[in-house]
Order: sequence, then structure tokens, then C-alpha cells
Amino acid sequence: MEPDAADTTPTGRQPNRPEKEIESAPLYVHSEIDSIVLNAAVADVYAYCSRFEELPRFITSLRDVQKIDETHFSFTSLLDSEEEKTVLRIVLRVPERRIAWQAMPDNFPRGVVLFEPLSDRTTEITVKLRSIIEPATLGKVTRDYLRNFKRFVEAAAIV
Repeated sequence: MEPDAADTTPTGRQPNRPEKEIESAPLYVHSEIDSIVLNAAVADVYAYCSRFEELPRFITSLRDVQKIDETHFSFTSLLDSEEEKTVLRIVLRVPERRIAWQAMPDNFPRGVVLFEPLSDRTTEITVKLRSIIEPATLGKVTRDYLRNFKRFVEAAAIV
């Protein structure tokens, strides 16, 4: 819907909106949901997933994770050959059930990981992401990171 003429400035720009925001292309948010079953108890899977500093071991785009406080982490990632820094805020933790996060700035993913015990020794995790990353790429990296996480957790369970 086009803004009413009374709602714009003489330059055609809506008041209180930065010129850069008006000129930039719209950001389209995409969603991805994927699951995987791990041969590990839900308590172990949740514990591994909660160790944010270890995320670069299975999320290959991450270069560094630093804990800021109990709910904030600083991430350095390599995206399209460019280093990006972002802060991730944990918005919800329900032990052995779910972890939800929001990355700042908003152009990075937000999401939730759900933990479903299938037996004493198997757990299904479901990842739900929302991001501006192109859908095919978002789907591929989500699957890849889940497979990497499965190998990481199951290899640790063998030791």
C-alpha cells in the first residue's frame, strides 16, 4: 500500500524513517524446519547444545563464540567470504525441552531447538529458523549442521 501524500515529506520520504531504509531493498524472511534423531539421551543432547562456545565444532561458518553473560554470546562468522560479528541473545531455556534465541542485528537468524526424548538413549531435535538467508542455502546449511551435530554428540558418547 502506498503512503498517503499527507504521510510523506516533500521529498516523498515518510517522516521518521531514515533515507537509507527507504532506498534499500526489502529483506525477505525465510523459515526452515528440520529434525534429526541422535543416539544419545536427551540430557546429553541438551547439554551439548547448551555449550555455545563449542558451536564452531559443528557449525562451520562460525569462527569464534564468546560468552558475554548468561544470556548473551558474541559470534564471529564467515558469510560469503566476509567476517560478520553478531550478538545472540537466549530468550528462552527450558531444560531438556527447548532453547530459543534471537540474534542482533535482525538480519541474522532467530530460532528454536526442540528436544524430544524418543527413548532413554535416543533424542529427536528439531531446529526452526527464521532468516534472510536464501531458502535453498538456509535449508542446506541447517541439514549440514544437524548432521555435524549428530556426529559430534554420538562420537562423544562413544568415548
